[in-house]
Amino acid sequence: MKTIDLESWERKSHYTWFSSFADPSLSMDVRMNITNLLRYCKEKGVSSFAAIMYILCRELNRSRAFRLRILGGQIVEIEYANVAYTVMVNESCFVNCRARTHLGFSAFVRDVNGNREKYVGSNYVQQEYNDVSVVDDIYCSCVPWVDFTGLRQPVPDHIPESKSIPRVCWGKYVSQGEGTFMTLNITANHALVDGVDFANVLRAVQSDFDAPETVLND
Repeated sequence: MKTIDLESWERKSHYTWFSSFADPSLSMDVRMNITNLLRYCKEKGVSSFAAIMYILCRELNRSRAFRLRILGGQIVEIEYANVAYTVMVNESCFVNCRARTHLGFSAFVRDVNGNREKYVGSNYVQQEYNDVSVVDDIYCSCVPWVDFTGLRQPVPDHIPESKSIPRVCWGKYVSQGEGTFMTLNITANHALVDGVDFANVLRAVQSDFDAPETVLND
């Protein structure tokens, strides 16, 4: 973990300005083509949910801006962020889980499957919903019941550490013509991340969706 010197940082004025906001979030909702990804997942017998999380985490980690966090009043650059996501235990309760992406897709799928087997249909009750002291995460969620065109992620206004963690969410898969699409939401702290960073990540994610065999082949 590397600490950023605010005084010499080229984004000092951006950071100072947007950090003064109660909610400095920048959020984008983009239509993504997942036709090739779903075809690949079906052929290989793997979860599209896991594949989407893995690709998103991979590309967000390749962006320095999305690896910046606020920790103890300082700006830090973490080495790698893994996935923190929700698993539906029953019709009214979710549990937060983590899965490691830095070990490759096969290991990631094992983590996801293990979490599902452990919690789905169980009587598990999570005592603390989220550990805000952990910042080397990317928060992932999915709303597979709704083809939304816009989504606002809940971001606490009193926990700087949590406000600095990127959040992603995607919606229902929808057939259009000969393709399949979904809306992807990415939310991040504008004090740390700019629109160009979103654009670069979204282009890379779409490229991975178009050619999943290049990133899900371990």
